Amino acid sequence: MKNIVGVHFWDKNARICIADDYNIYTDSMELPMSIRNADILKDESAFRLSFEKIRDHMLENMGIRDFDVVLAVPDDLGLSEEKALKQMAEACDVTVLRTYRETAALAAYVNQEFQVENGVSILSAFVNDDRIGVAVYEMGDRIRRMDTVLVTENAGAGNVLTHVRKFGPRLLFEHMADAVFFTGGFNACMTFEQAASAGLGRSGVDIKMLDASCVIEGLGFLCGSLERRPVSEGIHLEDTISVYPMGISMDQEILRFDTDTVAYGEAAGEVEHFPEPEGSRDHVVLYEERKGRFRRVAEWYPSEDRIAAFRRRPVRIGLDQGAEAAYSVFIQDKESGYKLQLTDQDSTGEGNDTKEESVATFIEKILPIIDNLEYAAKYAEDDTNPYAQGILQSYQKAVAILEENGVSRITGEGKPFDFNLQNAVAHVVDGDLPENTVKQVMQAGYMYQGKVLRTAQVIVAN
Repeated sequence: MKNIVGVHFWDKNARICIADDYNIYTDSMELPMSIRNADILKDESAFRLSFEKIRDHMLENMGIRDFDVVLAVPDDLGLSEEKALKQMAEACDVTVLRTYRETAALAAYVNQEFQVENGVSILSAFVNDDRIGVAVYEMGDRIRRMDTVLVTENAGAGNVLTHVRKFGPRLLFEHMADAVFFTGGFNACMTFEQAASAGLGRSGVDIKMLDASCVIEGLGFLCGSLERRPVSEGIHLEDTISVYPMGISMDQEILRFDTDTVAYGEAAGEVEHFPEPEGSRDHVVLYEERKGRFRRVAEWYPSEDRIAAFRRRPVRIGLDQGAEAAYSVFIQDKESGYKLQLTDQDSTGEGNDTKEESVATFIEKILPIIDNLEYAAKYAEDDTNPYAQGILQSYQKAVAILEENGVSRITGEGKPFDFNLQNAVAHVVDGDLPENTVKQVMQAGYMYQGKVLRTAQVIVAN
């Protein structure tokens, strides 16, 4: 078996780990300046460059030339993003063996380092200015995700902190555990600690902040478990395949499932009569529910000889999780028990939402160019200069094209501050404005088809 190297991209660094029989070894590599602000898990050029550096580092410092990769990923990473991540890795000649969520890696660290007894539950949290993942895990020989408390996705800087201040105490109290362990960005951790103390402090629950390096150490234990190393003896993680609700359709309405139940078995719904296909072929689609709408994750077109036995019969349709966190959709005859499995490896891809996601990604990439045009037009010394007028016209044309294609600007000057759309970069006192009002927009935000691509950067009065 190849060596397994754990990698966690965070805080402008690539943190890496490997396990031997009795130890976990960790290291940190500073990322090149050119990609520090890139989303490495979605940007192919940044991903490729990062792993070129990691390969050089592993060969030079550890003599390891060939290895598989296990990634620690944000809790908000869904199945569709994970599939795209593995495809990108394959294009970069990187084998991603598994992904583990940051809260799971932190829970693994706590389990091993604190020798937690079987049955004890902890609340594990990774918090940063632009994302947060909070989950409850049952500890011991089997680390099981019992509940996902809070996951934010595509949040702008500052929005997470506002959310935690406002809802954190109630959320944490409702999901009380025997102890709370958290890590991440310093400012975000301070805010989270205040929320945890307000929500749980009076109940006597231990609340402990850990260094962010604990995530990569925990990932090392999980890597050791995959390699069956003695250092990870007895550790086994059971996690949900997605933190989002999921659904399945078969030429009919979507059957919705809570994926927490899938981690330990299967989730299924019943259909009285298996339908005839609406088109020429049966079409099975797996969805994730994100922000109130279903996104396609995978789809299948099973042949008639595989599906004929279920026609007009009562069936169970559901989602099942197998070994190595793989999943399958199944169709089962309720009377005979005959079962058809459709695995993720057999799926034909993500479907129509792929186009929508790629459009959103393209828009995000060109926003810095529009920002530069806006800045140049705004601060031109002589706005009658033909060059300045040309820049202004180019900026206005670019904004018009975006608007024609469903992209809207987010500003809000003189209106109440909305943390869902804006990020407060500063607060000032202004007696002429009501409390919590946007005084000035420093940088416009943008939204595409109801999805915030970037929050507006604003100054808030009072």
